[in-house]
Amino acid sequence: VITLAAVALAATTNAEFTFTNSTIQADSVILLTMQDANTTNNAQLACALVSINGSGGDCVISIVNPHSSGASSATASKIHFLVINNS
Repeated sequence: VITLAAVALAATTNAEFTFTNSTIQADSVILLTMQDANTTNNAQLACALVSINGSGGDCVISIVNPHSSGASSATASKIHFLVINNS
């Protein structure tokens, strides 16, 4: 589980970060799900895999607040991940 910092992510905004994990290989399949505990503004964050480092070891994850206006999330959300290696 990746626990994010409790920082506001405004509507229609995305943020990217590099996630380092020694089990990630260049041909890994990485499954991600967002556990957004924000209940005050009903912001529902989403996450996606952007890329895997060519030699493995890390990947880039993007988080987005898809609301068109208003709702923002300032909760320390969590990303659950599963790394599946083909080799």
